[in-house]
Amino acid sequence: MIDPNDLGYQVRIWKTEVYEGARVRTYTVRWRVGKKPHRRPHGSSAQAEAFRSQLVQAQSRGEGFSITRGLPVSLLRAEAEKEAEKRAEVTWYDFAVSYVDHKWPDISAKHRGNIAFALTMATTALFTTDQGMPDPALLRTALRRFAFSKTFRAGDRPQDVVDALEWVAAHSRPVADLADSEVARAAVQAAIRDLRGKKLVIGSQRRNHGILRAALAHAVDKGLLDRNPIGPLEVSSSRTVHQVDRRCVVNPEQARSLLDKVREYGYEETEQRQGMKSGPRLVAFFGAMYYAALRPEEAVNLHKRDLSLPPPKREAGEDGSEVVTYDWGTIYVGEVTPDARPEFTDDGTSRDTRQSPKQRAEGEVRPVACPPELTRLLWEHMEQFGTGPMGRLFTGVRGGPLSTITYRRAWSWAREQALSEADVASPLAQRPYDLRHTCVSTWLNAGVSETLVAQWAGHSVAVLKRIYAKCLVGEEDRAKRQIEEAHRRF
Repeated sequence: MIDPNDLGYQVRIWKTEVYEGARVRTYTVRWRVGKKPHRRPHGSSAQAEAFRSQLVQAQSRGEGFSITRGLPVSLLRAEAEKEAEKRAEVTWYDFAVSYVDHKWPDISAKHRGNIAFALTMATTALFTTDQGMPDPALLRTALRRFAFSKTFRAGDRPQDVVDALEWVAAHSRPVADLADSEVARAAVQAAIRDLRGKKLVIGSQRRNHGILRAALAHAVDKGLLDRNPIGPLEVSSSRTVHQVDRRCVVNPEQARSLLDKVREYGYEETEQRQGMKSGPRLVAFFGAMYYAALRPEEAVNLHKRDLSLPPPKREAGEDGSEVVTYDWGTIYVGEVTPDARPEFTDDGTSRDTRQSPKQRAEGEVRPVACPPELTRLLWEHMEQFGTGPMGRLFTGVRGGPLSTITYRRAWSWAREQALSEADVASPLAQRPYDLRHTCVSTWLNAGVSETLVAQWAGHSVAVLKRIYAKCLVGEEDRAKRQIEEAHRRF
């Protein structure tokens, strides 16, 4: 679209200037529209003279010239047509793959997976036809695990995946089609739904909508769209922070019972499998979540160098037996390895490596108080099992990295053994992560300052208060007493 207010008719065109450089010769056309000067260099005399001739001819015809860009209306229209042709050549599929590669180096494996899911769902709404479409499940797998994975895309792919992606490439809409509000709306509606077509929870809707909106902002930057067609997400709820359910928090007696049962988990001790029981290796692992509020990805990557623990104090008791006591220590949470799908990690393993804890700058560590009971568990763990490669505390029974499925199975078994049938069916400690919630809730209810709790837990104070608002014991009882007193007064 040409702005009439940007057109000028007072144009002066100078002769082509020649610049003799050390290695190259440059031919520059200079002209002026109104009071604004313009210039365009060329690599040859013929190119410069051809361009200057176009300017002179347009001036002779009385065409208006853009004051800001310097070009006459005829050249502006020709450039707009070329740009439209260029846009029409870039399909949504090709753009989405390039966007994944653009974001890949600077984001975590989990965020890569989120981008892949959002782009996959949006892509299913951006085909020119459904004739010959591969099976929907195969198509989504091909997109999410291969096309939108820089790690897996370069490797060997099953033939059915290759065929599915060839179909997608041949039947993907141009990116320029998203300038149509109906097309953009269809992409958004697909991105905020799950594989069954149902709307995701509000938080996931916001995440996927934000991913798609950021992708189209990148399309604008690349000149593929004039503006971002996606506006704010219309949702019925503005809540963005997940609050911890008080029902998932265990009491100290339940926690001790769960840790005791974890110790019993694993193979039966036999001569062939002596020492292959995985449960005893996991007691201190779960203890780090319950006593120090570590996230699973933080606990799984603890090394001996991350611990500052006073040695056990050994004294003789009144009956002559040895009494061992433990004191407070400090855990320094640094590099973490969150669980991730292998197609979204750089090395194809099931864990992503980050150089700092969540909500921390790269290379920063988070100190966490280690209470005496956890100090005891950690010392006992190191004395019994030693450490793995490079001093890693928690490993599998064969010395490899501790897998997520191993500790999840152990936790599920311990819940069934330690809790009542009603508690097993409830949200109580359903996930190992709930031990972290229990720890933070315990700190807050013990009266530890919110600032210190936030520092230990790795939250801001504001987010801490919102997340654990329902876990503060006594607030509701105090409110009820105040209401009763008010009723009595009147």
